[in-house]
Amino acid sequence: MKNKILDTYIIKKFILALILSLAGFIFIYIITNLFENIGYFVDRKASLLIVLKYYLLFSPKIIVLLMPLATLMGIYFSLGLITKHNEVLALRGLGVPPFRIYRPIFLYGFLVSIIVLSFNLSLIPRSKELLKEFKRREIDKIEDFRKNYARNINYITDEGKIVGISRLNDNTIYEIHILDYKDGKLTSRVDAAKGEWRDSVWTFSNVYIRNFVDELVTLEYKEKEIIEDFKMSPDELTKSKYDPINLPLTDLLRYIKKLDRSGQKSNSERVELLERISYPFVSAIILLFGCPLALEVKRRGLLFGFGLGTLSAFTFWGIIQLFKELGIKGNLPPSLSILIPDVLFLTIGIYFMFKKEHS
Repeated sequence: MKNKILDTYIIKKFILALILSLAGFIFIYIITNLFENIGYFVDRKASLLIVLKYYLLFSPKIIVLLMPLATLMGIYFSLGLITKHNEVLALRGLGVPPFRIYRPIFLYGFLVSIIVLSFNLSLIPRSKELLKEFKRREIDKIEDFRKNYARNINYITDEGKIVGISRLNDNTIYEIHILDYKDGKLTSRVDAAKGEWRDSVWTFSNVYIRNFVDELVTLEYKEKEIIEDFKMSPDELTKSKYDPINLPLTDLLRYIKKLDRSGQKSNSERVELLERISYPFVSAIILLFGCPLALEVKRRGLLFGFGLGTLSAFTFWGIIQLFKELGIKGNLPPSLSILIPDVLFLTIGIYFMFKKEHS
């Protein structure tokens, strides 16, 4: 019973501090971003309601980005303050070990990471695409609302063929290029001036078909040609304009497989996929630093502990970005570029924990 009372008391303080810290950081971030873009909104005569909707769609991305720092602040405004008020000292006098004091924070911190993970895999990619579309239509006021219209489409089919299209207008596409690779080598190329979607098939006009066999190249011209293995409808081609980085998890996985089939590099997409899974757990790793440092508040002061914790958090974030770039550039395998920073700081955090437990 006493354990439940202690857990409830600590958790209430931690959750309240976490929510207030996150709300404060979101407010500061949005106000800063608003001041940077106020001229943009004024020039386009965006109403207050439009601006509010814009930042409502913008907020999910900010929540995930700022959650580690908000978690750190939540620790210091909960565990740090009860330490400062001698409540932790009283618990230690009763024989309660440090880990027992911040164990409920770990459990709820891990639960928060799981919730953020679910957001990061589904809600965040969708909100980014909705924000992009909202900005285009409601703020930039681009008047072209045709059902199917796009320019400079680049797409990879399920078979791994690379498709380039200059323009899509309703059910017609222009300047089409289809490249087929096998084991990283170009085996065929189809170039067409125009394609029309009728009866669920594309009919291409002025078609040049090239086949590459060893060092031989054959060229065939056809005035009209139905390309059987190109089955993307105009709707699907329009959706293919979405930035792969903003795709939902399943679509991103499918896109990576297409890149692999076509022999194209997929470092950037793999790093993005792995980071979506790993970044939400940065908050849980930061708890390993924050909790022991928060218990040092009475001896070294709240400002010292918060400063050291914040420095650790920003150092962690900087190293994450460094290794992320190494993974994107191909200097490290994507899995290692994401895993190394987490393992490094997890190890250091566990060291802090055990050092505090036996001090």
